[in-house]
Amino acid sequence: MRGKHKSIPKELKKNAAWLEKNGAKIIIGLSECARHKYSPGTIKLLREDEAGFKANGYTGNGVMNLFIVVKDPELREKIKEKFNHE
Repeated sequence: MRGKHKSIPKELKKNAAWLEKNGAKIIIGLSECARHKYSPGTIKLLREDEAGFKANGYTGNGVMNLFIVVKDPELREKIKEKFNHE
């Protein structure tokens, strides 16, 4: 994992491990203390980019900005199915 923070909260470790096992890379951005309606451990895709996905990871303490780097088109579809929350 790369980015401003190298540690990921325990709530997100399961989903982060799944992403990395399948070949995606996670860039961790800033973490904000904020209330939210999502359960801890949820990853919500915000938008798709040519390099991957901009996403939010929800923890017990707030929201963490993530960027998921994906090159494989098949993996992109798997990620959309698993993490596309409305």
